[in-house]
Amino acid sequence: MLLAVIFGALALRLVLTLTHTGYLGVDGGAYLVGMAATMGDELIGGFPRPPLAPGLLLYPFVELFGVDAGYKIWSALASMAPILPVYLFAKRLRPARFKNLIVCGTVAFLSLDLLHGEMLVTGALPLLAFAFLGVAWWAMGSLSEKRNWPDTAILAGSLTIIPFINQTAAGMAVVTVPVYLIALCWGWKDLDPLRNNIIGLTIGGLAALTALPWYLDVLPVTGMLNYPGPFIFLTHPFDSAWWQFLLAWPIGIYVARNAREEWLKGLGVLVCLLGTLLVFLSTDETVINVFYRSRYLLCMPLYICLAWIVATKWLPNLKWPAYAPVMAVVAISVMAYGYVWQFNNQARYSDMATPPTARALEHIAGYHDDQAIISNSFTLSLWVSALNKVPSPHTWTWQPPSRFVETDVAVRCLMGWVENCDPYAAQEELNAGWVLIDRRFPNYNARAPGIFLAPNGPTLWDDTGKTPWLTEVFREGTTQVWRIEL
Repeated sequence: MLLAVIFGALALRLVLTLTHTGYLGVDGGAYLVGMAATMGDELIGGFPRPPLAPGLLLYPFVELFGVDAGYKIWSALASMAPILPVYLFAKRLRPARFKNLIVCGTVAFLSLDLLHGEMLVTGALPLLAFAFLGVAWWAMGSLSEKRNWPDTAILAGSLTIIPFINQTAAGMAVVTVPVYLIALCWGWKDLDPLRNNIIGLTIGGLAALTALPWYLDVLPVTGMLNYPGPFIFLTHPFDSAWWQFLLAWPIGIYVARNAREEWLKGLGVLVCLLGTLLVFLSTDETVINVFYRSRYLLCMPLYICLAWIVATKWLPNLKWPAYAPVMAVVAISVMAYGYVWQFNNQARYSDMATPPTARALEHIAGYHDDQAIISNSFTLSLWVSALNKVPSPHTWTWQPPSRFVETDVAVRCLMGWVENCDPYAAQEELNAGWVLIDRRFPNYNARAPGIFLAPNGPTLWDDTGKTPWLTEVFREGTTQVWRIEL
């Protein structure tokens, strides 16, 4: 049954990704640029990434299957990773009478989580790192009961590899691991969890510091990813994160107070912690990722807590086995439908490099120059850089970080949005020869922000095309390309 769940979840992911038209999602461009830099090319966009982010992990898939299919297959496999820690935790749940149903059901729910379906589109790398963070929690819970070298090695190894895979997950490890350790000590009412975990935590923590060179450019308040505005603030009142907050706290408190196993009490505390972090935002992208990604990490401890509640409170009161399997099948079917819906819904406005955009880039490549291609979003710029191997200066939806203020002015100048600017100086500064835009943006949904200091409106791109030094050379669907001729 468990193998059927796992292979069914993988098959669903492969079908969704491989039948998706065009390149997949938001972060793929960043991953491909980082992979190229890891393999020895010049970094031409974004920021430095550790060698497994995804770098060396993605490279074999791209070599075997090509950029498009290789990235999609890798994404499907990477998105499966959180199943491992959830399976390990579920195996420890009691009572044993419902063990098989509980384990399979918990894994099935995790594999069909709607927000994880969203991340399959936007970028699956954090899910891979979340798996190692979950395994670290599992090892900590096991060590709290009894000190042993295998679990110590697992804890140290998990903490070591996390920062080499994903920078956001590394920040979340810094927050959640100490809190889980404190929760374990609170559960045991002594310091045995600290004594038993200290070796693994120390070795893993020191080894993790070897990834520091890849973090120097993205540290909080460094200017690389720090936007003007309030450093920390609450999300808007209509954000679905508030539903997660309202769900997390009652479940977390109930489990923390009523569970017998200390490792499970600690997971209840983590549910409360993550359920609180997810309602905050920040204008520093390094910080906001810890807050925002908490809504995706939450489901791992939450499903374990829910599984324990179902196993101990709900299933014993059912007329077993008449209703439980039917209820499980219905619930999983609903989750599967929701997963597919979420994937397709997210893909509608997360597609950056659509087939017309890919053909536009091929058209530009036919000119055999190495001039930069200006684009109209940060994420599109990374796809442009990944596919054409040239820099891609871009517009911003918010006042840009201080490091990018001058290039932003040059981009807007060449777009025709800055009065009395010097387009010759702007072109020389950017070494730009092209402007590529997707007309869906910035108004691709009702909540999308406009472009910073652009004359946003329904005729934005038509007006931009009237700029005297822009000559249209390609248009297909919503993709449009102008040659800069000065």
